[in-house]
Amino acid sequence: MAISRHNLRRSFIASDRQVEGEGILRIVLLSIAIAMPLVTLAYLKIHDMRLGYEMREIQDRIRREEELTRTLELERSRLSRPEILQQWANDAGFIPVKTTNLVRHQFTPEDQRVAKLRPVFSN
Repeated sequence: MAISRHNLRRSFIASDRQVEGEGILRIVLLSIAIAMPLVTLAYLKIHDMRLGYEMREIQDRIRREEELTRTLELERSRLSRPEILQQWANDAGFIPVKTTNLVRHQFTPEDQRVAKLRPVFSN
């Protein structure tokens, strides 16, 4: 009987340790279950801040590119205005003269050739 009491006592101590181990395991799992949402929230907050910085840099770059585009378009409009006027004058039939005035073209090249051959006599 002494042996059986001794074995009973060992099994009782082992079951106590098993219960304590389960309690510690439950506490660890509970702490992990509580910590996971907090860790996830911290990760998302850090990721949100990083994205905010990157978006600000992208917006600054877009703003600089728009400003550069606006400046280039303004310069192009200033530079291309004479070219546009020249094209319009050619399409409309004007002949540019040295005084930069546009004179309406009234004679065809054939008329001009004939006028050179036959001088005009004035009275």
